[in-house]
Amino acid sequence: MELNIDFVDLDWGDENVIPETIHPDTQFIFDKMSEIVMGMVDPKDGELILDIGCGRSVDALKLAESGAKAIGLDPSSKMMIGSREHIGDANVYLVRALGEVLPFKPQSLDKLFCKGALDHFADMEKTMTEMSQSLKPGGMAIIAIANYESLACRLGKWWFPIVKRLYRKDGHVHPWMPPDDHNYKFDCPILKATVKDRFDIVKLRGMSLLWTAPYWGKILSMMPKWMSNAVVKFLDWIACLIPSLSDVLIIKLTPKKG
Repeated sequence: MELNIDFVDLDWGDENVIPETIHPDTQFIFDKMSEIVMGMVDPKDGELILDIGCGRSVDALKLAESGAKAIGLDPSSKMMIGSREHIGDANVYLVRALGEVLPFKPQSLDKLFCKGALDHFADMEKTMTEMSQSLKPGGMAIIAIANYESLACRLGKWWFPIVKRLYRKDGHVHPWMPPDDHNYKFDCPILKATVKDRFDIVKLRGMSLLWTAPYWGKILSMMPKWMSNAVVKFLDWIACLIPSLSDVLIIKLTPKKG
């Protein structure tokens, strides 16, 4: 079966990814996701590690600085330009390619990760196959992705009809609905089902709670910084216990044997 790339924006840009106002919950999401993913990747000197959907190669640069052999892969021409500007003279290899067609020899990578990009891909079955085949036996794959059945999304769907009835208008972007540039909508059961044929699950972690819930970011912004930090960290602890309600799902995988 041939890959249909009609659903892939080969000139995608991240201009609309970062909101104009960054509330404490959003800042926590950005910082904590990178911290957890890098902790799970645990780069070692000389390891060949691939960042799939690397964007501007912020994480790939961190890998290179840790001593790993870092590769940043993205299909977007804009992101390749942004990556070159960001990494400068750093020892990061950049590859413009699709996650569904990884240009690497079988069993050549020590580790790979995909942070916040998997739902943009065109063919999930091909992606999982390529990821598993590119890893060495015992290698690791880490995926971080938004959970569209989070507690925040559920609260938003419950609250929306009330607001619409009160104000008789709907001019908002709804956080529980994937943006137009997303081809997949993940939650905990869907993520597990997506990886099960090619990978064994080593660890599944939920991260953050109530991100994008109605008015939550504004409420946090009104708190003293120490208090909002304490609140989001406490909610993250709850998200660890109940991944199905968390804002972000982070899964660590190893290819199935045989």
